[in-house]
Amino acid sequence: MHLNWTRIFRGGALCAAVLACGAACGEDALHIGGAIRFNYVYKNWQADHPHGFFGLDTARLDVNYDDGRWLGSGQYRYNDFPQGQGDYTEHFLHHGWVGMRFEDKSTVHVGLDKIPFGLLPFASNNFYESIAFYTGLEDMYDLGVTYASKPGALEWQLGFYPRDGGSYGGSSNTAGASNRYSFNIVADDDAQGYGTGQKDSERNTLVGRAAWHFGAGDKQELGLSGLSGEIRNGAGQHSRRNAVAVHYKGAFGPVGVMLEALRYSYHTRHAPGQTYGGLDPNSFVMLGAFGYPYPVAAKGDILVANLSYDIPGSLGPFGGFKLYNDYSVLTKRVGNYKDSQQNVTGLSFSAGKWYFYADYMLGRHQPYMGPDFGGLGSTSGKYDSVTHRVNLQAGYYF
Repeated sequence: MHLNWTRIFRGGALCAAVLACGAACGEDALHIGGAIRFNYVYKNWQADHPHGFFGLDTARLDVNYDDGRWLGSGQYRYNDFPQGQGDYTEHFLHHGWVGMRFEDKSTVHVGLDKIPFGLLPFASNNFYESIAFYTGLEDMYDLGVTYASKPGALEWQLGFYPRDGGSYGGSSNTAGASNRYSFNIVADDDAQGYGTGQKDSERNTLVGRAAWHFGAGDKQELGLSGLSGEIRNGAGQHSRRNAVAVHYKGAFGPVGVMLEALRYSYHTRHAPGQTYGGLDPNSFVMLGAFGYPYPVAAKGDILVANLSYDIPGSLGPFGGFKLYNDYSVLTKRVGNYKDSQQNVTGLSFSAGKWYFYADYMLGRHQPYMGPDFGGLGSTSGKYDSVTHRVNLQAGYYF
């Protein structure tokens, strides 16, 4: 396995900054932990694994610091993907930032941090998140500065990110630019990608988000988010990407509701030959994470509708039961491309430091829930059927 030590050093430097802050500001505020996760996966489209497979999913190291004024957080991950999941390993910096809390309780973070966009912290209840995640618009991390106002009935966040999530890590037999956690626009790869020759990258992204909390106990939230940034095509030409989202989140006793409507547009400048399968080269962009890039429609609308129910009580050592159904759909506004859909019905619960997910996933034209790895872009009619996947996960968090 080849390791890119330059990228590892750049990523590790961010975690080192967090540790240095802890040493300088007080060890009692420094917390070091992590997690080890295992899962069983069954995919109904994999005839060579008729009984699914079980193994290590993730091992991670977490470093957090908070003394009331100075803040910091870093996380490094190692992922193992067995046969049936690509048969490779990967490690990367998930996030790493340092920051400050002001007297009015507002905060500023500098480093590789989560972008404040849409439903937070996630637009989903399940482990695999929503279609927004796979299009780079949920649970995404970029390198820059994030300001968050003080908590209250009205809160807002503003962020500027000169660089994307970055490939601060290494892997075996994968596309180097895609060795990252967040799905970003990345340069395609000839050996492990689609060989389009596209060399796009994200730069100078500005994000703003406002959320209003209302109702009894402020348990309801209505929000608006906007994003705009550059796309650089590797040939000295710049274009823009834009996204806007409105969301609602509410709790009614044990019932939880999450709704989001999102529209995005990636305006690209690709040469006629930067394509595959005869497609319009500006009808898709290449996004990458977890080692591999894939095409995504350049313009689309995403709808998210999630419903959950907190089951009271416990069963022996197990408690915190949450039953949920998460649905999301991507409608593509280019080339008459077919919609992508996913639905996840599941149950999560815990026992001490152990957390568990049991998810039954249905998908159509969704790369991680079927054989259609290019499904978020153009797709063949042979993939029109609904496929399903089962994921059972146990994680120990310390």
